[in-house]
Amino acid sequence: MSLEIKKLSVDLLEDWLYYFDNTAFTDNEEWEGCYCMCYHYNESMNRKKSWNCSRKDAPHNRSCAVDFIKQGKMKGYLAYENGQVVGWCNANDKEAYDNVNFKLPFRNIDRNHKVKSVVCFCIAPNARGKGIASALLETVCADAAAEGYDYIEAYPFLHDDNNAYHGPQSMYEKYGFARGEKLDGCTVYRKAL
Repeated sequence: MSLEIKKLSVDLLEDWLYYFDNTAFTDNEEWEGCYCMCYHYNESMNRKKSWNCSRKDAPHNRSCAVDFIKQGKMKGYLAYENGQVVGWCNANDKEAYDNVNFKLPFRNIDRNHKVKSVVCFCIAPNARGKGIASALLETVCADAAAEGYDYIEAYPFLHDDNNAYHGPQSMYEKYGFARGEKLDGCTVYRKAL
């Protein structure tokens, strides 16, 4: 497998959109309107239109995601295999995620340190089980260290069953993350950089 990881930029917007429009959720109709907006929604956005990832919400979420990418509010990494996007990781400064901060208020360690959050992995159905999420996580960690982050944080579900989009706990443990507190069915995992 020839895998290339690229940091999301406006130049890659069309690749990102093609992936979410045509590939990401071909096996999961319920999430095809997601466009990875869940963790960006805040009270103000919810007053206008509550967040949902259904097909009928796709145009709204797609439009918001495009705006967020163009403004630099949505960041992450695309995984390419043979020139085609096969995976996505939504990773950004913790402060960029209103939904994460609503559920997990900043603690003293967050106020005094720079924290990067990993909130979602979306691997193409035919590319799962090939180590793509691990490759994305490795890149996120390396870049976060180079960018001066003190910590990287993730929120895998307590049970990995059908909620793998946060990444499995075992993957974080493999890469040196320490298990922290539990929160709304998730466990906070944190790694010092």
